[in-house]
Amino acid sequence: MPNTAVLATSGVDWSQVHAVKLLGVALGALILFWAIKRMFGGK
Repeated sequence: MPNTAVLATSGVDWSQVHAVKLLGVALGALILFWAIKRMFGGK
């Protein structure tokens, strides 16, 4: 990430960024598990 310094100086709330990232990962994992269950005939 070359523009980390630019982001850091523009007043980005990193706790919010990490929260959004974690939410995205959790959502992706949920969808992945759901897709795997569907693939193996689960409901």
